[in-house]
Amino acid sequence: MALETGYHRLEAYPDDAHNDSDSSDHSPPAAPEVLVHTPENSRGKWNHIEDLDDFLTRVYRYHQRSGFSCMILSDLFELFQFAFIVVFSTFLINCVDYPLLFKDKFLIKGNVTILKIAIKDAVLPAEQCAENLPQFVIWCLILAGLFWTIRALRFLYNILLYWDIKSFFCNALKITTNDLINMTWHDVQTRLKQAQLEHRMCIHKRELTELDIYNRILRFKNYQIAMINQSLIPVKFHVPILGEMVFMTHGLRYNLAMILFWGPWSPFRNNWNLRSEYRKRSMRKELSDKLARRIIWIGLANLVLCPFIFIWQILNAFFSYTDVIRRDPSVLGARRWSLYSRLYLRHFNELDHEFDSRLASGYKPSKKYLSSFHSPMSTIFAKNIAFFTGSLLAVLIVLTVVDEDVLTVEHVITTMTLLGVVVHVCRLFIPDENAVFYPERLMKNIIAHIHYYPDHWSDKAHTYRVRDEFSQLYQYKISFLVTELMSPVISPLILLLFLPRKALSIVDFYRNFTVDIAGVGDVCSFAQMDIKKHGNSMWFPDSQSEASEYHQAEDGKVELSLIHFTLTNPAWRPPEHSVAFINNLKDRAQRDVTKLAYLNTLDNPMATSFTSSDPCGGLVASVAVRPYGPVSILTGLSSPQSIPEHLGSFSSAEGDIEGELPALRGGGVSRTSGPMKRSSMMASTLSGGPMSASGPGPLTDSDTLLSPTNTLNILNDECGWDYAANNMRLSALYIHELRRRPETRDSAELSFHDDGRDQQTVPPYSPPAQASGQEPPIDPLHQPLIPNFNLDPAPPRPNDFDPMRTSSSSSGSHTYQPFQ
Repeated sequence: MALETGYHRLEAYPDDAHNDSDSSDHSPPAAPEVLVHTPENSRGKWNHIEDLDDFLTRVYRYHQRSGFSCMILSDLFELFQFAFIVVFSTFLINCVDYPLLFKDKFLIKGNVTILKIAIKDAVLPAEQCAENLPQFVIWCLILAGLFWTIRALRFLYNILLYWDIKSFFCNALKITTNDLINMTWHDVQTRLKQAQLEHRMCIHKRELTELDIYNRILRFKNYQIAMINQSLIPVKFHVPILGEMVFMTHGLRYNLAMILFWGPWSPFRNNWNLRSEYRKRSMRKELSDKLARRIIWIGLANLVLCPFIFIWQILNAFFSYTDVIRRDPSVLGARRWSLYSRLYLRHFNELDHEFDSRLASGYKPSKKYLSSFHSPMSTIFAKNIAFFTGSLLAVLIVLTVVDEDVLTVEHVITTMTLLGVVVHVCRLFIPDENAVFYPERLMKNIIAHIHYYPDHWSDKAHTYRVRDEFSQLYQYKISFLVTELMSPVISPLILLLFLPRKALSIVDFYRNFTVDIAGVGDVCSFAQMDIKKHGNSMWFPDSQSEASEYHQAEDGKVELSLIHFTLTNPAWRPPEHSVAFINNLKDRAQRDVTKLAYLNTLDNPMATSFTSSDPCGGLVASVAVRPYGPVSILTGLSSPQSIPEHLGSFSSAEGDIEGELPALRGGGVSRTSGPMKRSSMMASTLSGGPMSASGPGPLTDSDTLLSPTNTLNILNDECGWDYAANNMRLSALYIHELRRRPETRDSAELSFHDDGRDQQTVPPYSPPAQASGQEPPIDPLHQPLIPNFNLDPAPPRPNDFDPMRTSSSSSGSHTYQPFQ
């Protein structure tokens, strides 16, 4: 029997071909005409996967959804839920004798009137129920049956796909089901890269980088983020009386994705290739007209299906929230991140679990900030309404205690329930008289988690305008529910009246911001995080960005996305110009850290970043400006005499850090961002040594600006902070401070250098010797002190609240004063 063999072309793999940011088109390099003989059985089952986007997405979902059994059960119960809502709703509408149930008529059997009825007596026979079905209900049942059948067939097909992914995990990645829940995505991704070398899942490249994997999983999501960033999608509308409103629902988002990405007439030919005609400038008008017509047709289809979708939304909301509201009415006053915020606040190349974890960590400061705003008029109304309704409720409760027959009176239980809900809602509008809030500090704490905010929010966190705009990102659950209920009516209007006007801009966006990456396909160019092509020089003057205003990303999206991705994937090799940006940011951070002891902290972006990200009651600030010499503490210098012995009580031993788990949230290990080992504080942006495009390899604690025996180890040990998340918090605050205070940076640099001291030769601080008859010096470990040098610092702004602000300074000398 002849041995079956195959031949495939051997690609050329120049070093860092995919990172060549100077290339005008990101097309793959020409391959030499070389054929390599490979036996068929050596390729494996997963050799040359045609739709690698879909495959990697299923790998990611398999990991996040905890394996084969959990995915099957979840999908199966979703089918049951849909069928239950449809059947049970039909039963309640047509098969219940409500006059008999409410005793508007009596049950007569023979000549006997039955006063006490059973549940079966109020249920109509099946034949009578079927005869009473209205025509509209029949059409709803037909559509629901077709939809359920499609979902059932898709469920059966997904079982085969899930099984294939399970086989891939067990055989290719060597990850069993029991091990899956104890592995991070970073671990799975590392094994994916190793599996590529063995199985050649992608035949166009020998190795897959972290960015390749993220680009394939998040290809369409990156486009959506970029379109929101460039204001291409109409989601903000000016409503009379109400002002500017943001509208984004699941229904509208589904229609946008179908129109722009995966629909049968979408601009994409498949999951990884844009249609060739969208690259031609000469066809932009023709393509925009076709796209506008498709949008209108889909809008009309939504308008026709509006009644059916609206009924489904009501039924789904009723069965989902009624019991929750009955048990805890305050759920309506709770908040959640809006769907618009999940696009506006998201980084390029940020996976779902990374983004969810970041937003979850910002829940408490966001809730506290919005709770600090109370209208005096609404407070007066709430107190009085709560008084009257509470009085009525108290009387009814006393009467039921005296005689329980009161509960048999018609509508008494309903009245008591409604009164209780009203009292509970009124309490939400009554502020805590003993609470003290600092809106500016709370807003900076929020920014440490969400990373993005408009420029006009700076120093305006106490205003109602900022509060209202932030509440569009962090909305009431009741607002979210009402918006979803109105979606079947409003979404068709947006598709018919507003989105067609953007058709030409969308076509131009695809042509101007799509690049072809070797082994990946067509991706959004913003997702390459190339500072030179899409950076904004307003965010960092030394970024060397050459982008025009049209090609710039807004709100520092590219810069912050680059920092986040580098922190999450420390072994990734950034493009050349991105490396230059990172190195410049490191140098700037090191200079600011060195100047912490010699300048007023209000003038230093690094000091402001430390104090703004502090939920530990001043621990960050006290460590950041401790007089033992922030140069030695924060820059990771290893000289033993520069760090006092008693600082070791704050930090773990060097050997204990390796492999220590970060803080885990509700999803457990599988929801952890980045590697399990503690990554370094701002390792990719603030580490001591420069990075290079050739790749430094995984960053270790010895490479960092803030090493284990320093400030951030203190914070993680004392406050339980997650290293990776905390890295990004401080990075985001620091770059925002650089963006916000260019005049302060220049004056601070001038003041420092005019002083004549060399930042590399500043000796560590040593406490003065105790003189006879004097009190012993204050232990700075328990009473943190601030160096206050008379270097003519800029006067503090009246809106800034800073607990580290000193009250006075001596001319020509420096004094240390405790925190107030």
